[in-house]
Amino acid sequence: MRAGQKFVLLALVLLLACLWPAEAAAQSGGPLQPPIHVVQQGETLFSIARRYGTTVDAILHANGLADPRRIYPGQRLVIPGGVQPVESWSAHVVRPGETLRALAVRYDVPWQTLALANRLVNPHLLYAGEVLRIPAPGERVGALYAVQPGDSLIGIALRYGVEVWDLVEANGLTNPNRLLPGQWLFIPGAQPSWLPYPFRAVDLSPLPVPQGKTLLVTVRTAEPVSLTGTLFDRSFAFAEEDGVYYALVGVHAFTEPGLYELTLTAALADGRQVATSVGVVVEEGGYGYERIDVPASRSSLLDPAVIAAERERLETVRNLFTPQRQWRGPFQPPVEAAISSYFGTRRSYNGGPYNSYHGGVDFDAGRGTPVRAPADGTVVLAEPLAIRGNAVVIDHGWGVLTGYWHLSSIEVTVGQEVRTGDIIGRVGNTGLSTGAHLHWEVWVGGISVDGLQWLDPQAPWFTLDGASTSS
Repeated sequence: MRAGQKFVLLALVLLLACLWPAEAAAQSGGPLQPPIHVVQQGETLFSIARRYGTTVDAILHANGLADPRRIYPGQRLVIPGGVQPVESWSAHVVRPGETLRALAVRYDVPWQTLALANRLVNPHLLYAGEVLRIPAPGERVGALYAVQPGDSLIGIALRYGVEVWDLVEANGLTNPNRLLPGQWLFIPGAQPSWLPYPFRAVDLSPLPVPQGKTLLVTVRTAEPVSLTGTLFDRSFAFAEEDGVYYALVGVHAFTEPGLYELTLTAALADGRQVATSVGVVVEEGGYGYERIDVPASRSSLLDPAVIAAERERLETVRNLFTPQRQWRGPFQPPVEAAISSYFGTRRSYNGGPYNSYHGGVDFDAGRGTPVRAPADGTVVLAEPLAIRGNAVVIDHGWGVLTGYWHLSSIEVTVGQEVRTGDIIGRVGNTGLSTGAHLHWEVWVGGISVDGLQWLDPQAPWFTLDGASTSS
């Protein structure tokens, strides 16, 4: 269509919107009435939002709820936007080994439509017991857009490069001048996406994410935003590189396996905030058990007061977030030695309960062995501690820090820039230790994670330079 024709069509739509007869709304039953959902036992706002194709944030605002965790069986919730409940579609409970493409063939529905209808961030990931919504055969593929305050149908059409009349027809709109915030619109012909504007793509890797591992969150947007995220009731920060937003999230080793809600909130230049939610599946880490017998001469280090004081000292550095990353490729082992104890192992001290875990990787290196920086970074702690002995902590950027405990000597100072391979200390037996070794710890967003994952060149965050991370 030529520019002059588009201008004429735009003017015509504006005129019709102003002159749209009031009786049209009356004939269609008046304003759209959002459906009412009665909360059932075991439901959460996250599961309800997924069922109706809306967001937790939209339901919160529509019902004046302050805390998304406080809903109760029998409570009546307004589902904003006039979205039809999924009871009008069929449902399928995923069995082990089933794939989205196989289900698409079984139900005669394109796999892209199934992915769109179920808001799947990773269409290749299905887990046993997951309930999928199955649209009727013949559904068209496109994008879903959540109407924002101040939106117009014309503006949405121009944003996605589609015709206004196609939007009217695809969504059965009787009055294109009446859009409700939170209402979902189907954008025919657009790239399949359930994400609201300005989100363009969200990628989570790896999925499922095991206990004690690191999760990479990659977000692409249609315009520059200020982005924050929340997972496991903890906030996490994003860094931006080349117009793409990245966040690394540590999954605690004791996180219960299951489905969790990850919420992304984008602040736009005009002051608006747009939120969207995705599901994160956490699986078992497969960790073992070990008993640690502490010598009587060091048993005082198990005093809860001593433990609390040292934890408080480490809290001043472990949650640091530097938006510039200093690492580029896989981390290098801090020492060349055999591993004597792996991360995540459930531990019992002196025959007590297995209520703690090993927060790092132990290397069986002899006293005096050089300890080297595994990647570029800045030293943020270098001092003796009661439990961890002589200790060093390095900030590598993006919320990634590494710690080195029980050293016989410290050979760096706070504020010093180190490069991969630089000697930062030497292996020792200081603090709560039963023999000379190096305890190497990796923190991501303040959470201890498996450092061996950071030695793997195939880890997703090591493909950012010159490699695609599209969803």
